[in-house]
Order: sequence, then C-alpha cells, then structure tokens
Amino acid sequence: MKKFYQIFAAVVIMIVGGFFLMELFASMAEEKPKEKQITPKRFVEAAPVYFKDYTTNIVASGRVMSSEQVNLSSEVQGRIAEGEVLLRKGASFKKGQVLVRIINPENTYNLKSQKSNFLNLLANALADLKLDYKESYNTWYDFFVSIKVEEPLPELPQIDDEQLKIFLSSRNILGNYYSIKSFEERVKKQVVVAPFNGSFTSVNLQEGSVANPGSIIGTIINTGYYEVEVPVEKNDIRWIKKGQSVKVIAESGYTDTLQGKIIRVAEFIDMQTQTIPVYVRIASVEGLTFEGDYYNCIFDDIKVKNSMEILRSAVFNHNEVFLVREGKLVKHAININKITEKTLFFSGVPEGDTIVTEALINANENMKVEVYESKKQ
Repeated sequence: MKKFYQIFAAVVIMIVGGFFLMELFASMAEEKPKEKQITPKRFVEAAPVYFKDYTTNIVASGRVMSSEQVNLSSEVQGRIAEGEVLLRKGASFKKGQVLVRIINPENTYNLKSQKSNFLNLLANALADLKLDYKESYNTWYDFFVSIKVEEPLPELPQIDDEQLKIFLSSRNILGNYYSIKSFEERVKKQVVVAPFNGSFTSVNLQEGSVANPGSIIGTIINTGYYEVEVPVEKNDIRWIKKGQSVKVIAESGYTDTLQGKIIRVAEFIDMQTQTIPVYVRIASVEGLTFEGDYYNCIFDDIKVKNSMEILRSAVFNHNEVFLVREGKLVKHAININKITEKTLFFSGVPEGDTIVTEALINANENMKVEVYESKKQ
C-alpha cells in the first residue's frame, strides 16, 4: 500500500512539473509583433464653392394639336348637298371654300313671298309719300325700284323726319323690312363656308342626309397653325413667360428647327402629371406637321444668377450635400435654384468652402477624406 502511494505521488509530481516546464518555455519564446492595422484613405471628388451667373435652357416634349377645332353644326333644316369639298373624314379645304350646302326650297320661296309683300306695301305707301312727304318721295321711290326679288334687300334709306318714321311704322314697312333681313340671314346659313385652311377630322352627316337645327355635321381643324401642349415642371414655370420665343424640333427629326411662341401658360396643375401645361404656337409645314406628333420644345436664354452647378447625384435627402472641412465630411443644406436633366444650380453655401461633387456610398459625417480635383461639370 505504501508503495502505491509512492508511485501515485511520483506521477502527480511529473505532471505538475511538466506543466510548469511548458509555461516556462512558452514565456521564454519571443512574442511575434502584432501587425499594424492600416486604415485605407477615402478619396472624394470635390471643388471649391464659387457662384456665378449662368445661361441655360429648359427642354420639354409635347404633343401637337390644332390651334382651332370647330364642330360644324346646322343652324337650319334641310337636305345636305355637296359643297366644293368632299364631305369625308380627312378631306382638306382652303379658307372661303363651301364645305356644305343645306337645301331647303321652302325657305327660298318663303323669302321671295315676303319680298313681294314688302314691294306691295311700298307701292301703296308711295302715293301718300308723294303727297305728304315730297322731299322724301324720290329717295323711297329709288329704294322701291332697287329691290330685286332674287337679291338681298338694299340698305334702308336714312329716316331723319320723325313724322315720316311714324308713317312708315304705321304701314308696317319697317317691321317687314327687318323681318325679311332676318330671314335672309337664316337662308345664308344654308351655305357653310370654311373659316380657315383645314381638314375634316370627323364627318357625322353625309350628302343626302337631313340636317336639323343643332345637328353636328362634322368636326374640322385649322391646319395653318398648330399648338404644342408642353408639360413644364412646377419648379421651372417661373422661367416661362407668355410671348417668349421657343425652338421646336420634331422628335422624329424629319423637319428643321421651327420657331414657336408661347401663347398661353395655364394657371393650374395637371392632376395626372403634376406639371403645368404651356402652349406653344407653331406655323404648319405642309406635309410634315400633323396633329398628334411629338415635338421637343427648347426654352432658351434662362438666366440663373449667383449659383453653382453640380451633378444631381451629389445631392441627397432632397437638398443636402457633403462639404469637406478640416479633412472631414460635413452635411450642409443648399438652396436649389434650378434643376436640369443631370445637374442642378444651387446657392446657400459659403463661397470658398469645398463641396463634394460626386455621389458617395456608405459615407457619413466626420468621416476622414482626402480631396482630389473635381472634373469639369
């Protein structure tokens, strides 16, 4: 038993001694130097803040539409007959050409009947005029002779004598005269004349159809002048003025640059596009300008004063940029004066500061950076 304890004690001493020897050798070994962590430098593209005046433009695309669109409606009843232009969709016409004739013989005969009755009234009145109003007799006799049943009534002689006016009114001559003139105007409406150079965009009633007062015969557009409806961003509308000249270029590129003029600026926002419609008038180029075409409108000579231009991508949170101060990034709000497709013009930063001119990823305030010269915008 005694021998067992001796052996056990020897084993324990060997194990403990081995452990201490290992610790001793480990402490004697040279410690390897720790590798020094190197923080990579962050370079940013930046430029000194410098304000100046710019001349720029606004480019927007819009759809061509006719400057005038008119619904041709019948003001009299009758049968539609062919005019000087084919009554069909797409037919073109010139100003002054007869578009439609509305035939109603009853109106023609009724007018002739009224004129015959009027002549009878005048003939009966001439005898009394010769006796009581000798100084006016010749004037009214000449008026009587000048009346032709097939032609419009001539102008009524001027009446300066109050007694003569009472006499003519008592014979119902004045009332009949104006009634006939009114009927003549109605008969004139049986012929519809083109008010401008244009084209039919729709035809509802063709030759042979019966038109009633108020019937829509068709729709015509003015092809002499067109308008381009251009949606302009709300922030840019302050640069747009009525009467301003505009360069207009077809998106298809098949026409030369046209000169347009702003004729209207809407005072409302389009609910769908959240833009403000601006209307630019252009002269038609025969065979090349069509309703529905799309044109680019260039509003030149836009003056942006006391600003600096940078890429839009350098701005974050709508109106914030990074400045570099003492080698660190600093956030700063800016005043945006104008936005273009790729850049914007701003103010509101002290001149002489250094502004970051590129988009930064995973950047934050107080990050240490080094600046390299910004590329020219």
